[in-house]
Amino acid sequence: MSSDCSSILVFFMEVIMKKFIFIMQHQPTAEQLVAAAMGGREVVQIQEKKLLLVPDDPSLGREWFATRATEIVSVVGGIAEGDTLHVMGQQQLAMAVTALGRKAGAKLVESVTPRVSKDIPQEDGTVRKEFTFSFTGFREVHQY
Repeated sequence: MSSDCSSILVFFMEVIMKKFIFIMQHQPTAEQLVAAAMGGREVVQIQEKKLLLVPDDPSLGREWFATRATEIVSVVGGIAEGDTLHVMGQQQLAMAVTALGRKAGAKLVESVTPRVSKDIPQEDGTVRKEFTFSFTGFREVHQY
């Protein structure tokens, strides 16, 4: 195979092999999925949501969160350089998964979803609030 063909193949494989990984309790919206798949990325979602649950135990230590984060990364097929990672959830668990993503060279993003609140007066005089979220894009998560 010529050098040019090898370079094209490597470039093609790098573009195709990159993943956009959602690690969060809820399902991404259709708009998020479309945006995540742009550029031919494989979109991966954690299916084992129970791994995202954190016991209400104040004695949980660093090791518990580090171990659980490693399990989560394994379940999504690993995180590699060039992947994009969207993590939401319990703060320490999200931080542990995010740390593994940074170490692997993944780009970290968050969803930008403005919330619109509408007050709906009820017959009994109370007001029910209705919230609508609209996805407008992903924003890079910076390291501080």
